[in-house]
Amino acid sequence: MSDPAGHLRAPQCLGRRSLLLGGGAALVLPDQAAATRGASTLGLADTTVRKELARDYAGTLRAVAAMGYGRFGFRLASYVANDPSEPTPQDKARMVRDAGMAVGVVRLGVRGADYDRQLDQAAAIGADIVALTTAPIFIASRTLGQTTRAALDAYIPQLAALGEKAKAAGLTLAYHNHWYDLMPIDGDRPLDLMASRIAPDLLSFEVDLAWAWYAGVAPLDLLAALGPRVVSMHLKDIDRNHGTAITDHAVTPGRGEMDYAALMPRIARLTRATGYVEVDNPEDGLAAARAAIAYLRGR
Repeated sequence: MSDPAGHLRAPQCLGRRSLLLGGGAALVLPDQAAATRGASTLGLADTTVRKELARDYAGTLRAVAAMGYGRFGFRLASYVANDPSEPTPQDKARMVRDAGMAVGVVRLGVRGADYDRQLDQAAAIGADIVALTTAPIFIASRTLGQTTRAALDAYIPQLAALGEKAKAAGLTLAYHNHWYDLMPIDGDRPLDLMASRIAPDLLSFEVDLAWAWYAGVAPLDLLAALGPRVVSMHLKDIDRNHGTAITDHAVTPGRGEMDYAALMPRIARLTRATGYVEVDNPEDGLAAARAAIAYLRGR
């Protein structure tokens, strides 16, 4: 969705009725409620507390664990070149476990990443799921999320090949959606093409509920459509009046236009995937993490 100059426009807001009465809300198997009780553990994505981690990685993890988070997801390498503050994956995993949490979803780089090395690192630290934050084709142009159908068609076999490598390493590769993955290119949504052209044993998905909502897609519908291929979720809310950049619109669950109080019980009936709180640009990451878990657990 773009304006005449080619810049992305924010999709229209879904109403609460659209969110809760999407087709996914009705696709609940009768025996899933009991099966999903083990998925109640909440995780935290490192993006939420990235400023705090840079100051004190181990101390931040202890604070996060004390809030009640059971898993911590982190990037395998810094997103900024030559970042001296970034611990090694081995050190991160050790500090996560020392804090009393489990290693959660770990993230691959997207710009010129050495995937072979990072997959080896993920396996060595005992990770189960490696996530690709976005396809490189979506960050190659000046406009985030803008690409061509030809580039997308050429990239999908590369993504499948990465899935082959992850499978060989004993890992599950999950693709993480943004809003642009759900906006059609020449009539087809990128995420749909990935799911249809790549075998389930090579590609799973980490569904970001808020970015789906932002694209005008009911999160329940997306979870139902992908089914068991959903192995992780990112939990955040959307407030289009907060900040100016699109990522500024990502806020703590319960503080935006999505009704998480009504949404979460329905999600629990659709998937066993662990949800990870992720707030993209919080002023205070620890405060955001604390508010999120308190809201989601009803405390």
